[in-house]
Amino acid sequence: MATAHFSLDREFGIYRAAGSWHGDAVRKDRAGIVVFGGLVAAMSAWILYQHGPAGAGWFPRCWFHRLTGLACPGCGMTRAAHAALHGRLAEAFRFNPLGMLVLPALVIGLGLRIPAWLGDRPPPFRVAIGPRGVAWLVGVVVGYWLLRNLPVWPCTLLAPP
Repeated sequence: MATAHFSLDREFGIYRAAGSWHGDAVRKDRAGIVVFGGLVAAMSAWILYQHGPAGAGWFPRCWFHRLTGLACPGCGMTRAAHAALHGRLAEAFRFNPLGMLVLPALVIGLGLRIPAWLGDRPPPFRVAIGPRGVAWLVGVVVGYWLLRNLPVWPCTLLAPP
């Protein structure tokens, strides 16, 4: 097993560990990425809030739905996000229940991970789900995908209106 070699280059202020370079320049690049991503997300949310899914024609359409006529696990998320931005959470949940459960977890996860990434330190905690957890999550998504396309009640409640 190889050991990590650490060195500090005082002239450039660069910290090197196991072949990766970290320093002020990298932190500035990371901050730029976060600011740019935040601006894109905020602008997209504002356009969606102001114009709705129909008025924001540059939002991506679902290719799976266009080709098959069936709903994918993400179908209805643009309408759900629009409803959630307007405070209509029940309607948002109706458009995509799984997405509306995953979206807050994603926001919380990014909120914990981004400051740690910017500061080049580990996040406050990590959720290690392992191979079984990944298989379980894939099973939930695939199961949701299949169930929302069955034309019987209560499965029809999962399909976007």
